[in-house]
Amino acid sequence: MNIACVVVTYNRKHLLKRCVEAVAKQSFKPTCVYILDNASTDGTMDAVKEWGFYNTENDGIKYSYILNAKNEGGAGGFYHGMKYAMEDGDFDALWVMDDDGEPDKDCLKNLVAHLGAHDYIAPIVLSDEDRYTCSFVPDTDYEEFCKRADKDGVVKDWASPFNGILYSAKLIRKIGYPKKEMFIWGDEINYHLRAKNAGSLPATIVNAIHYHPLSRGEVLCNEQTLGVHLFLVKDEWKLYCAIRNRVYNLNLIYNRYVAFKKARELYKGYIHYYHSTGDKSKDKLLFDAVVSGYLGYFAGLKKYLSK
Repeated sequence: MNIACVVVTYNRKHLLKRCVEAVAKQSFKPTCVYILDNASTDGTMDAVKEWGFYNTENDGIKYSYILNAKNEGGAGGFYHGMKYAMEDGDFDALWVMDDDGEPDKDCLKNLVAHLGAHDYIAPIVLSDEDRYTCSFVPDTDYEEFCKRADKDGVVKDWASPFNGILYSAKLIRKIGYPKKEMFIWGDEINYHLRAKNAGSLPATIVNAIHYHPLSRGEVLCNEQTLGVHLFLVKDEWKLYCAIRNRVYNLNLIYNRYVAFKKARELYKGYIHYYHSTGDKSKDKLLFDAVVSGYLGYFAGLKKYLSK
C-alpha cells in the first residue's frame, strides 16, 4: 500500500517534533509525509529544517514542508494538505492528524491491514495524560472500549475524525476535501458526516493506538441548558465558530425544517445560559452564528477575528 501522511501544524513546534518523529518510526512506513504549516510565527520552518524533515528523504520516507500563505485554521490546513497530497502522488490512502497527536509505532500497520474492507479507518485515541483513558469517549478507558469490538477488533460506526484517521483515496475522490471555510471546530464532524452520507461508515481498530491530549484548556465547560448541550469557550471568535459550524452540520443530519428547529433550540439554550449569568453581551454573536450556520454563510467570522 502506498500511503501518504498529512500533518497540520500551527505554532506548536514542540508538539510537531514529537508527532513527526513518531510517524518516522512507524513499523509500516508511509511513502510521503506532508507537513502543512498554517503560517506559524514560532520558527516552525527553521525547526523542521533542523530536525531533518524539510523537503528531503530519510529512511525511505519523502518529507515535504508546505507553508500556507495565512492561517486558515485546522479546516483550511487539512483542505490544503490533503489536496496537495492527492495531486502530488498516486496514493492508496491518506493518514491525517494534527500536530498534537502521537501515533503508536504499529498504528499505521494496524490501520492499513483493514484498508480495502473499509475506506474510513480510525485508531482508538487515548489520552496523553495516562495513555489509557479514551480522549474522546466520555468515562471510558481502553479496556472498556475494546469490549465494543467485533471478533476482528473493529468497532463499527465510531471514529474521532482527523486524529490519525486513514481515509482511502477512493473515498476522498468521492466526497472531496474538508470544508476550509469552517476554520476550526466542526470541520472534522462535517467530513465525518459527508463520509457516512456517502455510504462509508467509520471503523475504529482497537489495536491501532493514537495518543492525544484530553483537553487543550480552551473549553471552559460543557453545559446542559433547556435540554440542549452547550459548548462554551472564552474567546468570542471560537464560540462563533463552534456554534456556526454545529448549526451548519445539522443540515447534513436533518431536513431543513428539522434543522431549523434544532438550530432554534440551540440558540435558546445559549441565550438562556448567558442571560442566567447576567451576560447579555453575546446576544448578537449568538444570533449571527446560528443564522450564518443555517444559511451556510462563512464570511462573518472575520469581524470576530479582528476584535
